Formats: sequence, C-alpha cells, structure tokens
Amino acid sequence: MGKRDTVQIDEVAKLLVRVRKGSSDAFAKLFKMYKPLLESEVARYISSFGDADIDDLRQGALVALYHAALSYRSDNGVTFGLYAKICIVNGIADTLRYLGKKAADVSMDTLTDDDFWGGDENPQDLMLDKEAFANSLKKICKVLSPLEYRIFLLYLGGYSYAEIAERAGKSEKSVDNALRRVKEKLKRIF
Repeated sequence: MGKRDTVQIDEVAKLLVRVRKGSSDAFAKLFKMYKPLLESEVARYISSFGDADIDDLRQGALVALYHAALSYRSDNGVTFGLYAKICIVNGIADTLRYLGKKAADVSMDTLTDDDFWGGDENPQDLMLDKEAFANSLKKICKVLSPLEYRIFLLYLGGYSYAEIAERAGKSEKSVDNALRRVKEKLKRIF
C-alpha cells in the first residue's frame, strides 16, 4: 500500500467520524470521493430504465452510501471502499425491487375497462400472452438448477437476501452467487 493510499484511508476514516457526528459537509466530501463508484453501478441500468427510475436508483445508491458511512466498522478487515460498493449494489437492488412492486401496485379504482381488458386485445390475445408467459417460465426452468429457480422466484417475490437464505437453507453468499448465475443464464436466453 502506497503513501497515497494510506493518506486516502486516513482521510476517509476522519470523514466517517464526522459523518457519524452529523456533518453534512463531511458526507458531501465522502460522496464526492465515491461518486464515480456510485455512478458506475447505476450506469449498468441506464439502458433499461427511464430518467425518473434512474434518479430513483441514484437516490437509493446515495442512501446506501450514507448508511454505509454510519455502519462501517474498520475492525472487520474490509476497506470502506469495498464495504461501500457492497452497500451501494444492495441499495440499488432494493430500489429495483421497490420499482418492480411500484409498477405492479395499481389501484383498481383507477383502472378503466380498456386497462383491465387490454384495450384492443381480445380474449384470444390475452390467452396467447398467458401462453407466452408460461413458455418463458418453462425456458427459465430448463436453464436454471432447482436451487437457482427457487432463489429466483423468491427474489422476484421481493424477499431480501437474508430471507431467501433462510428459506433456502443457504448462506447469503450462496444466494448472491446463485442470483449472479441466474442473471447470466437469463441474459443468454433472452
């Protein structure tokens, strides 16, 4: 580790102490240091979401960075940078789950008949959509192992990594690894 690295570690440690004491100026400096990391993690989703959702992802990542600053412990053998990255990735994942739930959370009072029946779609088209969905699930089921499929369904259900780990009888690290494999496999088939 070079002198520059040691200076930066010392600077981060001092900023963390000040953030925990409530200094917004210290958090602003910390954010400036870790903004490239935050933006690179959010950038992974730019092509998949609109501007409003990307802003939500940035906000989730920023909140995660703040929580990382408050909860980081130097005695766990992990640098703050790595800890911050893990927290940011998890914050983005939480925001993605929230956005998914928000999209599905529609009030029945605001739906019109066209919304409910799909506008110009007829019952035959709706059946074809259901068949396409069922075929997609079959494809997914074929490429995923039984454990990966179970973890994938729990993840889609909005469960946290800890909850999935508990239900699957696996460690959180195993859940994370399984979800990474799921994402790679799904990218290949879709």
